[in-house]
Amino acid sequence: MADRYRYVNHIITTGRGFSYPTAREAALKLMETSYLAAHAFSGADLLHGPFAMIDEDRPVIAIASPGAGGRALQPVLERLAARGADVCLVGDPAAARPQNHVVPLPAVSERLAPVLEILPLQRLAHAMAAALSLIHI
Repeated sequence: MADRYRYVNHIITTGRGFSYPTAREAALKLMETSYLAAHAFSGADLLHGPFAMIDEDRPVIAIASPGAGGRALQPVLERLAARGADVCLVGDPAAARPQNHVVPLPAVSERLAPVLEILPLQRLAHAMAAALSLIHI
């Protein structure tokens, strides 16, 4: 994922339910480590005004846990697909659209999913910082 996103200046993270705090933490880590303009929105909020920010230069990382939060994110994923957005889905691969890049995670309780969801996103933040020579591995 770091190779995919290392040249972007802006990125959006989104999630619903238990995955929304993961989206916020991922945005924070990307800002802290890579000086990237990262914005986190709940899926519900994203569909309002912030949706207009999404274009080919502003990819979206969607965190989809199994359960109610992942189901609530489905309309967001559908709208992102209709817009042709560059979406990387982290979590439940069943939530993905065919054009999404997917980082699948093992199926666990929705309440425990954030523990697993943040791991690839922390690794992304580290790898992007290293790719930009902001840190040394």
